Amino acid sequence: MKLSPLALACSALVVLAGCHSGSSSVATPPSVNGIASAGAPLVGVVVTATDSSGNVIQSTPTDATGKFAIALGGSGPYVLTTPFNDADGSPALLSSVYVPSGVFAGSLQANINPLTSLITSRVLGAIPSAAPTGAQITTAAITPTTVANAELAITTLLQPIYTALAIPATETADPIGTTVYKANSSDPLDNLFTLAHFMVHSGQISIGTDANRAVINVPATGTLASSIPTTAVTSLVALNAGGTTTPITNVIVVIGENQTFDAVFGTYPAPQGQTVNNLLSEGIINADGTPGPNFNLALQNQGATQTTYSINPTRSVAYATLPQPLQIGELTSSLATLGGTPDPHFPANLANGPFQLTKYVPYAVTASNPIGVTTGDPVHRFFQMWQQTGGNNAKLDMFTWVADSVGQGGDTSGVTPANPSQGGELMAFLNMQAGDVPYLKSLAQSYALSDNYHQSILGGTGANFFAIATADSPYFNTAGAVAAPPANQIENPNPMAGTPNFYTQDGYSGGSYVNCSDSTQPGVAPILAALTAVNVPSNCDTGKYYLVNNYAPGYDMNGNVQPIGPKNYNYPPQTVPTIAEALANKGVSWKWYTGAREIADVTADATALGLPASAGVYALLQSAQYNAIGDPLVASQNVMTSTSLKAGLAGLTTFYNDVKNSTLPAVSFVVPKNLDSGHPGYSVEMKYELFLQNLVAQVKANPTLWAHTAIIITTDEGGGHFDTGAIQNMDFFGDGPRIPMLVVSPYARTNYIDHTYHDHASVLKFIERNWKLPPLSARSRDNHPIPVTTSANLYKPTNTTPAIGDLMSMFNF
Repeated sequence: MKLSPLALACSALVVLAGCHSGSSSVATPPSVNGIASAGAPLVGVVVTATDSSGNVIQSTPTDATGKFAIALGGSGPYVLTTPFNDADGSPALLSSVYVPSGVFAGSLQANINPLTSLITSRVLGAIPSAAPTGAQITTAAITPTTVANAELAITTLLQPIYTALAIPATETADPIGTTVYKANSSDPLDNLFTLAHFMVHSGQISIGTDANRAVINVPATGTLASSIPTTAVTSLVALNAGGTTTPITNVIVVIGENQTFDAVFGTYPAPQGQTVNNLLSEGIINADGTPGPNFNLALQNQGATQTTYSINPTRSVAYATLPQPLQIGELTSSLATLGGTPDPHFPANLANGPFQLTKYVPYAVTASNPIGVTTGDPVHRFFQMWQQTGGNNAKLDMFTWVADSVGQGGDTSGVTPANPSQGGELMAFLNMQAGDVPYLKSLAQSYALSDNYHQSILGGTGANFFAIATADSPYFNTAGAVAAPPANQIENPNPMAGTPNFYTQDGYSGGSYVNCSDSTQPGVAPILAALTAVNVPSNCDTGKYYLVNNYAPGYDMNGNVQPIGPKNYNYPPQTVPTIAEALANKGVSWKWYTGAREIADVTADATALGLPASAGVYALLQSAQYNAIGDPLVASQNVMTSTSLKAGLAGLTTFYNDVKNSTLPAVSFVVPKNLDSGHPGYSVEMKYELFLQNLVAQVKANPTLWAHTAIIITTDEGGGHFDTGAIQNMDFFGDGPRIPMLVVSPYARTNYIDHTYHDHASVLKFIERNWKLPPLSARSRDNHPIPVTTSANLYKPTNTTPAIGDLMSMFNF
């Protein structure tokens, strides 16, 4: 029997549309299920169904697999929409259509992904930028036949790709109604959304790489392209068969120290047609560094006397002027370290708000002063940062008072209630408009900059470097078993009697662990309450005391186990899964290069600093220049007891030789020597710029390497500096303030500012997505979904669960 055109359409859309012959008096609206995905499941988003009368019904948030369900009402046809962020990071809509015919019939399927969105735009005759009106739906004459025709047209265009990648017809003949489709990398169709780049808001698909890349237009109206270039299809097949999902075959992650985004990019002007969120754009300061019309947004208040720890201290009065900046931690040209005394470079009457550092200290490194003019090191510890930011940075007024009242804690030498050794140094910023930080500015203008990248952990270097390697936190253990640390090493941020806010037990030679699963522990309850208020789990395993501040790792650089005890400020060897193990298990090469790990890294320093060239001097320089807590894989028992994994730990001499000789591994982490890191106190930002300038130049000097490399440049954390960016609560441990981050690559978007919410786990997510790796563990932050934002707020994800980007929006593949 020959089927009618309508019967053929119903056959193609049987799951989607519920086509039936005959009729019935029963017309119960169906429950429509589906999967929302764009190469990864859209998690914690709401799907909106609009009917032909313009009525709207919304789903509950999608689950961890992208699944949703809507119990429809009204009358069809229906257009389903959900927000997502397109391949370039811009807010857009995914869409789909559901066309009931005859009697409603039970639970049906309507997936939402980039392919269904192209089909929907063809059916509507327009690319939806918002949920359509009833008139738009009615005017489009949406029927099973028009949907089937749109599906057929796009299937015909894309069939060479489907065939080449072995994507089955069960997913492509009816991508809207298929129940086979799943949102994961093993699904052939979802894999296509990773390999090819669907730009839904412009109706384009990028297929293939490099010279074989083709951009196919899929307009909402008019004739589709007749074919896809064979070279583009062949290139896509080669990419699918290769080791990576993008043309990037080498990633170099460079990690400086202790600068927030506003401290470095606070006056960076947005390119034409783009926006940036910083001190200048918010009117807090003017381009010349003087107070701007909205300077009071950064006004610093004092707190009233606290009786217990609070992340929202009762405010007292504003500072009349900033406290005098101090010399805490400053390294002089004679290599002496200064303490908490007034810094004569700065006046004692600085206006109460951000101030331009280089109005008082030159931005320069000279032959006579190769260290540069250093300035004080702001406090950057866990409970202090929670109290400064309130966890979300909704208020900006407590940065100074917390530092001024607590400092680095009384368990730190030289810090007392009478002199916490902190002043107004944390409010300083560098001014790109005045010529500061010229190299980082040039990189931002040539490549891609993020103004929404965050340190993962509130606090300092050790915890954040550990997070870069694990997307997790270390905890106290005895021979691998969960245990309690010495009592003197447990944090107690409740204020001492007779002090406004000076913590009872906190500091680098004492309080640094916290059992955040126990709300009765000091300081824990206020943070748990803040998380509960936004429905965010703590991620605190029962009984574990997590290290939230800096201790040395449980091994030295050579693999010798370090002592653990009340007077030993080392943390035990860890078995938390690392990116090194994940890469090695997949056969992907890696190295972690830390400055001064090799003696050859420091031999030239003796001459530069005017010291004699001798083995003894080299040993002292190695000790001073090696960042032990910036070498987090040294903390891993699995790495340090494996000959093959331990061999991946190297110094900068090896790094530059690997670059020159084209022996660089696929994934490299690079940590500069301490004096080149930009860490306030013992380094200056210009030293980090000079380090970066040399590194990028050497990579570019190897054209074969540079052609497929991404250099990711960031800092470990903000160093306690002021920053205006909003913070997303991920769990008990963070996130923390924004920090600088750039992607330098031939594939980076040019002169582009990305607003996607990122933190250190984003680096791991990029590596994992590129080299087809799963998340590191069930609890690591690389499990978090991709953020979804709207044009109303480009910075804050609307997902109902914490969300972190994977850096892909900063590239143009």
